[in-house]
Amino acid sequence: MASYQTFQESAFIILKVMEKEVLVVSTAFPRNEEDVITPWLVKLMEHLEKRGFRFTVFTSSYKGLKQRKYKGFNVYRFRYAPKKIEFLTHDTGVYERLKQGPIYKFLTLLYIFWGLTNAIYLSFSKRFKIVHVHWPMPHIIFAIPFKIFQNSKIISQFHGSEIGMLEKLSKITRTAFICLINNFSDHVITNSSFNKSRLLSLGIKKKIEVIPLSNPHSSEIRPYKRKDEINILFVGRLVEVKGVPVLIKAFAKVSEKFPSSKLLIVGDGPQKSELVKLVQELKLDKKVHFKGFLIGQPLLEIYEQAMIFVLPSIITKTGETEGLGVVLIEALSYGIPVIGSKVGGIPDIIIDGKTGLLFEPGEHEDLARKIILLIGNPELRQRLVEEGQKHILENFSWEKIVEKMEKVYKS
Repeated sequence: MASYQTFQESAFIILKVMEKEVLVVSTAFPRNEEDVITPWLVKLMEHLEKRGFRFTVFTSSYKGLKQRKYKGFNVYRFRYAPKKIEFLTHDTGVYERLKQGPIYKFLTLLYIFWGLTNAIYLSFSKRFKIVHVHWPMPHIIFAIPFKIFQNSKIISQFHGSEIGMLEKLSKITRTAFICLINNFSDHVITNSSFNKSRLLSLGIKKKIEVIPLSNPHSSEIRPYKRKDEINILFVGRLVEVKGVPVLIKAFAKVSEKFPSSKLLIVGDGPQKSELVKLVQELKLDKKVHFKGFLIGQPLLEIYEQAMIFVLPSIITKTGETEGLGVVLIEALSYGIPVIGSKVGGIPDIIIDGKTGLLFEPGEHEDLARKIILLIGNPELRQRLVEEGQKHILENFSWEKIVEKMEKVYKS
């Protein structure tokens, strides 16, 4: 009798452990300790692990990279191409890769085929109570075996770029993916009210939760400090959607009024040569400084120099825009007032006149006026930072994010 009771207790413990087994499906995951991709995903998993959840990551290989542990997490990497051409993911976004030539479309087909094949194999070798799918276009396909063979709870989390892909697909293909998401997802999550509205218009029938994912470094709030040096800061990838030419043109107007002002551009990307050329044409070579890609202490030092932070994102001709603008949260956490364009999810962070200033997208003269207003009004800068920091603590702190995510996991 005692042995039967022990068996029951052991079975109960095993079931309880299984209830918290989570498979995270992601395009990419850090390849080593120095890799800086998806830091928010690692942070989310670390927080949820403290609440008892156990994670395995299902992601792609990169140039033959094998499975390994990362910060204690088991990482299952599937191969999808010969080592020399296995570079669809990790270095840049897949959706940007697809614009670069037919080889990437071919690699995408291989990626989907071998990803599904490996997902089927994994669904027979290990059980997961929850499958958390990031970028459901196309990764919802990888979750299907777990729903069919294990009846796992499927959580589909959209970040923005894949919504743009869905919008651009042919009607038949788009309808097929929407049907898969509606039929196989138990929960749908996205990062901004703007992206929620896009998903609803595409035909997502599930209830959509808005859960933003913050920057891992934005949890430490630094108080506002008055600064006299006029340094305008941008941090982000140098790609069309970020609208950096708008900022450079606006800065040309600002520098006429404030000759000692500087524009600091942190980041790298395919648009850099075009931006350098624009700076030269406007004769701003000595005032605009390209700092390249920075992380850690060098990035912190740049933030400490900044008087104002600007995110000038636009809506591209293909409809791509800013999903949320997490970098605004980072800037506010460093005590810097923010200005952003009125696009995408940016208004979720910037409440105009309260937590920052908004300007009309693409309108460099409007942006210049907003920058000049803040330069001349230190009291306004301080008030915007104080209100902005309250707003991000109430809505974008990791504590709030993890609470919301845990509720979804347990519902």
